[in-house]
This record gives sequence, C-alpha cells and structure tokens, in this order.
Amino acid sequence: MAHRSNHYEAAFEARVRADSVPCVAIDQTRRPLTAAGGLKNPDFILYPRRGPNLVVEVKGKIGKRRAGPRSWENWVTTDDLDGLARWQAMFGPGFRAVLAFVYAEPRPEFGLPAGEGGFEFRGRVYRFWTIAYDDYIEHLRSRGPAWKAVAMARREFRRRVRPLSEWLAGMPVCPPTARSVGPSRFARTPQ
Repeated sequence: MAHRSNHYEAAFEARVRADSVPCVAIDQTRRPLTAAGGLKNPDFILYPRRGPNLVVEVKGKIGKRRAGPRSWENWVTTDDLDGLARWQAMFGPGFRAVLAFVYAEPRPEFGLPAGEGGFEFRGRVYRFWTIAYDDYIEHLRSRGPAWKAVAMARREFRRRVRPLSEWLAGMPVCPPTARSVGPSRFARTPQ
C-alpha cells in the first residue's frame, strides 16, 4: 500500500485492497503535460474482476460529527471533472470514470455492529459511495465561479450514488455517453 498522507485516499486504498481488487495508486506530485496544458491525475485505477476498469477520483468528506450526521456533501472542482473526462477518453471504452465520495466519521465507542457497512481504518469509520462521471455531470450546479467548484443537488445525488462494493463486484452499468468521452466541457480555454 502506498504511503498516503490523505487519510481518505489511504482508507479507500485499504478498502479496495481488503477486497483483493487490483489497483494502481497514482502519483499526484506530477501532472502530465498535454497540448491543452497540465492534466490532473486520477487518484486510482481499479481493475475489478467483472465490469469496466475504473478511473477513480477520491473526494473525502466529513460524514458524521459527534453532534450528528452531515448531509451528503458532494462538491468537486471543475479541475477534478476535467481530468476525469480526459483520462476516460485516453483510456478508452474498457474504462469508466467515477467519483468516489469517502465519508469519514469518528469510530463509535463500542465498535460497529455486524453488517453496518462501515470500514474501520486508523481510528475512524469510512463509508464509500460512488457515482459515474457522466451521471454526476448531468445534474451539476455551480457553487460559485470564484471557487471553480460544482455540486450535485443532494436529492439527485442520493438517488444516483451507489456503494463502492457494487462497482467492485461488477455491477451492470450503462456505457459512457458520447459527451463523457469527447472534449471536456470543463477544459481550460486560452486567455
């Protein structure tokens, strides 16, 4: 397992490896250069036994505080989406770009009950929810141009997001749309 200072990514990698899914953790310290400029790397490439290979961008969020749960926060940057679209196009039809939202919460005092669905790692409990890039971009709204961030309406997000385990088991998924493999609508324009 790669040494990761980002606890969300470290938990994601531990969870995937616990399920014996082959994965490649991508070095985030260098961006490849393309004709359009720098390109953000995905966090992982996964090779589930069935279904498409996955190009994964991990987004860590706080799932529950001591005071109670937080609502399905799911914002990402336009740079994240641009990178995912471009990598999916480069890898081709056997790959699917996905956003993995990793929600962390404090570990309960007496541990998790069996079947709870959480993954205990380094003193926290993590829950892993995943959505296909093309499903995500269909329902975007801006969080403000200065932030260069977007989010999905929480109601739509809850309806479309799936547990990571379904993707790792090879859940049947629709093929990517033509829009997701063409030029990204988030690509930078020269100034």
